[in-house]
Parts: sequence; structure tokens; C-alpha cells
Amino acid sequence: MTEPTIQVPADPARGHTVSRYDQELAKLRGIILEMGEHVVEQIQAAVSALVSREESQAFRVLDREPQIDFLALDADEEVFRVIARRQPTAIDLRIVLALSKIAGDVERAGDKAARIARQTIELDALGRGEELLSARLREALGALDACACGMFEHSINGVARFDVRVALDVFEREPTLYEASHAVRALLGDEGQEGLSARQTVCVLTCAHALERIGNHAANVAEQVIYVAEGQDVRFRNREILIETLRHRML
Repeated sequence: MTEPTIQVPADPARGHTVSRYDQELAKLRGIILEMGEHVVEQIQAAVSALVSREESQAFRVLDREPQIDFLALDADEEVFRVIARRQPTAIDLRIVLALSKIAGDVERAGDKAARIARQTIELDALGRGEELLSARLREALGALDACACGMFEHSINGVARFDVRVALDVFEREPTLYEASHAVRALLGDEGQEGLSARQTVCVLTCAHALERIGNHAANVAEQVIYVAEGQDVRFRNREILIETLRHRML
């Protein structure tokens, strides 16, 4: 049986009669995409520092955090410029507002990467250079990282075209995210099971929660992608029904 052909919709952020307007929207989106690339790098570096006990890499994550903050300020400034110059309405206003919200979620995901780096540094200090994380705990954290970081990177790819299919893929990964997060918490749930002190356990749990929240930010970005592409605010819609409805519409 052959797979149904899915038509890729035209990018709603392009095709204005005023080419300058296209350039301004492209600049705003470009800033956000650059932020997203930096955040993905930060997440990967922070988790690598946690799992591999590379304290120096954790410090580098903190050193690079201001780059994302500065880009977030640039995005805010560009939003103000577009609104002031163009006074957008209808779909144009929807695009600008969505990009503004996306920028906020991307910046907060960057904050979560920095949080992981800070907990890694504290964990290293508490362990005094000793290996603290068991092999199964490192594996569980790696699985959670792969899911959260993959969701986030995928959501940023969705922003590049406001592609509904990509947004739905992000939603479909949410159950795996929560399962991976639960697996880490389960390992740490029984007191003393992993040989960690109470404070060390809190550090690891904080990192796991930060990764779960990164996945949540990815889902928030995906919601805004659908908002632009479909004109629907889907933030409080049942995920399963939403996925089924939009998948059916694309057949």
C-alpha cells in the first residue's frame, strides 16, 4: 500500500507585496532560529558535562548563556520594530505574536540548560571528584536528554517553515518524554538505591526536571507553529484528538 502524499503548505511568513516586510519577518525568524541552534548546543553540552563529570564544560555552558539572552533581546526589539512600522493585522499579526512567544520559550529552554550546568558543578563539588552516577542512571539521563533535545531541535525545524507535520511529530514524542523522566525519578525514588546523598539526589532530580521542561518548551513552540499555520490556538486542546484531527486533514 502506498503512503498518501502530503502537500507541504506555502510558508505563511512569505509572499507579501512589500518585500521589505518579508525581509523584516525573515530577520526576526532568523534570530529565533539562531537562538534555537545555540540552545541545542547548550543542552547537549550541559548533559554531557553531567554524565561525563566534565566540570569545565559545565562552566563553558554558563559562559555562553549570555549569547542566548542577547539574541532574545534582539528578537524583542525586532518584534517592536515590526509592529511599529507595519501595524500588522490578521495573519501577519499572528505570525509576529507567535514568533515573540517562541522566542520566550527558546530563551527559557536555554535557562534550563544553564540550570543543568549549575547542578553539575554542585554535584561535582559534593562528590569531591568521585564518580557518583551509576551506569543505569547515566543511561536513563541519556535517554531523557535524547528525547528532550530531539523534541526541541525538531520544534525549531518546524519554525523554519511553520510546518504542521513537524509540530505534530513533537506532540507525538511527549509520552516518550514523560516515560523517560519517570524512569530517572524511579531510579532515585528509593532512598539510598543509587548511593547518593539527599543533596546529590536533589541535584540529579533538578537536572531531570530541567530536561522535561525543555521538552515542554518544545511542545509550546510546536503549538505556536500550528497557531500560525492553521489559525487555531491549540494550547489547551486534547493532544490525541488534535493529532488525529490534523493528521486526517493532511491526508
